[in-house]
Amino acid sequence: MKSNQLMSAARMTRDAGGTSGTSRGPRGEEMRFCVRFAMAVALFVPSAIAQSQAGKTDRSKSADAIECSVTSEQLEKLSGSSAELVLANGKRIQDVTIVKFVRGSNKDAVRTVVYRRPKRKMASRLRAGALVRIVVAEKAYDLVAVPALKGWMLVDVDEKTKVVSARLKAKGRQVWPKLSADQQADAVREQKKFLAGVRQKFPGLPLRLYETKFFLFLTDMPAAQIGVYIAHLDNMSVELGKRFGVPPGENIWRGKAVFVVFVNQPSFVQFETNVMNMSPASTNRKQGICHQDNRNGDVIVACHRGNDPHYFAQVLVHETTHGYLHRFKSSARIPSWLNEGIAEWVSTIVVRSSRAPLKRQADAVFRLKQTGVVGPSFFGKKIESWHYGVASRITDSMITQNSRAFGAWIVSIKEGVEWSQGLQKTFGVTPQQLLLRYGRSIGVPMIRLQ
Repeated sequence: MKSNQLMSAARMTRDAGGTSGTSRGPRGEEMRFCVRFAMAVALFVPSAIAQSQAGKTDRSKSADAIECSVTSEQLEKLSGSSAELVLANGKRIQDVTIVKFVRGSNKDAVRTVVYRRPKRKMASRLRAGALVRIVVAEKAYDLVAVPALKGWMLVDVDEKTKVVSARLKAKGRQVWPKLSADQQADAVREQKKFLAGVRQKFPGLPLRLYETKFFLFLTDMPAAQIGVYIAHLDNMSVELGKRFGVPPGENIWRGKAVFVVFVNQPSFVQFETNVMNMSPASTNRKQGICHQDNRNGDVIVACHRGNDPHYFAQVLVHETTHGYLHRFKSSARIPSWLNEGIAEWVSTIVVRSSRAPLKRQADAVFRLKQTGVVGPSFFGKKIESWHYGVASRITDSMITQNSRAFGAWIVSIKEGVEWSQGLQKTFGVTPQQLLLRYGRSIGVPMIRLQ
């Protein structure tokens, strides 16, 4: 893992001063939930209704749109097979026999899976929405929601991988390969060797390595301070996994995610300059950077704690989210505004003590009420720092309105579908319509890009 092989991305600059005036405590949380829910309704209910109506008039089209989906005839052949069921909560039910698939008016879509455990006369039932995967004779099928059909379709994972790989290859991207246990162990040894080299470059610092199931955490922070930050990272993984269909306990990283965390800023700048080959000017005003390797998917998050532990926790989760999105499924890029929006959204969920994301939302609203202009860079290659508040509010609204559709949208982007096309398919809106609905929700009905 050489530093010159790493690409830096997704950097975060600390906003200056102040906290949001939003109330704290249970009552405040309830009020904030109500506000977010109302905002989501205002933003997206019309499109949801349109989708439902479209689904009623053209069911077959919805079914055909699911790549590599299993037909009703293939479903019949799977009945009577021995299988393993992988639940959305991460649990696995092994050595069961599939009795049948309960379907609706469209025979390709599954609503319920009926199965029988060994040595039991009575069959059990699971709604399709509780499952993420069915494995039959070492062949995997993912369950994909199709709202228009009021059911789920089984997707042949091997066939889907071939289709997606070809599409990504045409764009210079790749599906991250599934690594064996030995390959993962080799990757961890490589990462530990890199961190040993980092320690040698800082002989005067008490750098210690803390290892968890998914993380390698090198820091000079006191040991008593580490636990809360690791817990935040674990919760981040759970929250993102819920949205993107990653079962709890599944490792998405190559080896593990690597963290180099310093107490003081000068050490952080030295690390970025001497180890990661970054210029001092590009790091002096930053508290955290996520480095991403486009060849093998390695992720290194570097930060300094600073004086505000709550803000630092938010920065740590924010930057690690960029790494998670990089490693999720493929090397395909999430657009800048959405990447930052997800990072802000999940850091708000996980680190409730930090008010920084809510302040950025409020600051963005104030600015837009003065100008009415977002700027053409919002949907461009890289958003401006003040755009974070716009992106996070839109992201929060979409997830609140339809979390599963949001997850399907992200999956489609990582499978090589252009993000605006995926947006149209999952939420029934164009980027411009998305922006206009956000504008109406904040009292700027004529909001524009330029």
